[in-house]
Amino acid sequence: MAAFDGCLDLAKSQVALRALRYGHFPADIFDEYAWDMMLHMYIAALREQKMYIDNAVNLTSKNKKVGDRWIKHLHADGMIVVDGEMITLSEQAMQRMNSYHEEALAAV
Repeated sequence: MAAFDGCLDLAKSQVALRALRYGHFPADIFDEYAWDMMLHMYIAALREQKMYIDNAVNLTSKNKKVGDRWIKHLHADGMIVVDGEMITLSEQAMQRMNSYHEEALAAV
């Protein structure tokens, strides 16, 4: 995964910057649960770590009911694969995240 080290750093920076916003603005204006979950799943995939549904929900600081609803939505859209309690980005979503982050790196 060395080829994606820049992508990993960018994704981690996005998570940190997004969390920083909450100290300056009301949280309700940043309603992006699905994107936050996908960023955390992307980081876990690049680190070759497992991601569990509860982890994804907890990392996005959302309640379980809302998190489960987004997990179902992402699964129905083919963005994630659910295997029991473990979740991963689908192959297509992983390719799209790689492409997005590579373009974002080139833009900054």
